[in-house]
Amino acid sequence: MSDFCPVGKKCSSCQLLNLSEKDQLKYKENLCRRLSGGLYPTEAITPSPRTRGYRNKAQFVFRREGNGMVSGIWRSGARTIVPTDRCALCSERANELAGTLCRLFYSFKVVPYDPFTGRGWLKSVVIREAAQGMMLIINGADSAFPAKRTFASALKKACPPLSTAVIAVNRDPSKLFTGKVSEILFGDGTITDELCGKRFILSPTAFYQVNREQTARLYQKAIELLNLKGRETLLDAYCGIGTIGIIAAGHAGRVIGVELNQEAIRDARRNAKLNGVENITFVAADSKDFAKELADSGERIDAAVIDPPRAGCAASFLKALAKLNPERIVYISCNPETQARDIRVLGRLGYRAERAFPYDMFPQTNHVECVTLMTRERS
Repeated sequence: MSDFCPVGKKCSSCQLLNLSEKDQLKYKENLCRRLSGGLYPTEAITPSPRTRGYRNKAQFVFRREGNGMVSGIWRSGARTIVPTDRCALCSERANELAGTLCRLFYSFKVVPYDPFTGRGWLKSVVIREAAQGMMLIINGADSAFPAKRTFASALKKACPPLSTAVIAVNRDPSKLFTGKVSEILFGDGTITDELCGKRFILSPTAFYQVNREQTARLYQKAIELLNLKGRETLLDAYCGIGTIGIIAAGHAGRVIGVELNQEAIRDARRNAKLNGVENITFVAADSKDFAKELADSGERIDAAVIDPPRAGCAASFLKALAKLNPERIVYISCNPETQARDIRVLGRLGYRAERAFPYDMFPQTNHVECVTLMTRERS
């Protein structure tokens, strides 16, 4: 374990470091198989192309130490910082940037935020990387960042790979990593990534999978399982910034994407335009409410892809989805436990799980992504 990460025991972000990579895969595959309860087969897990340095999103917190400042990983369970200048899951560029930021913040007398006292300003930084660009998000307790213009100039000079940097503010004392963008220091506040032959503009708050290479494999499998012939209407529920729907649009007649987050929908529409995709419509709405409205209006869809958050789907959404009567449902989940629960609900609503495909999206951690195909049972 020490060869992989010297602070692994203290950090606790990598829960499976005590297992070999082979045993990690076996653990995750068996987890998905056990949760299926034998109701449907689980295929062999797809390993990640990279098991370290795969994250395109890094998060660091800071604290003063001696005559300087150190970066580290926030251990939420213990509410403490584990100092390190190298996270093994993040890229070398992100780690180097964290070290550079320590020196810059200290020289500009930026005071790290203390969640116990509520004092200080600097809550965290988030570093996002894409095929085209690297973004820095500086999360602060308020908008009063000192010497912003001078700091921005120093940052650009010290970190040439950075294409944009923003300040985000969150006054909630319990939150360190999220905030609303208050100012762009330089650049346009976005970066652009490439996935499955499409380009996606990423804003600071946009959800995007952290393991690009494995995500491409997972999305390709999902589209394969949809078995689209070019004429179907596809519902993309919990669509986020539109990645799956835009990639699938070339295989379908029409795609409808629905997402509660209005900023994500704005990004999705911009991404559709960027890729010249015209047969897709994005709606800002709660997926369960939207599906019910479609069903009540007599709308029918041919296929659906759903990728909900870890909590899974509301039972009312699954009921409305079944009323829409799609032939095939592809369920993508980062939480096999809630996925298995929802699959059982869909089973009572007339759908049969055919096969599950686990993907190791997050090596070294206990998280696993799973894609499951469900088909409508014939009466």
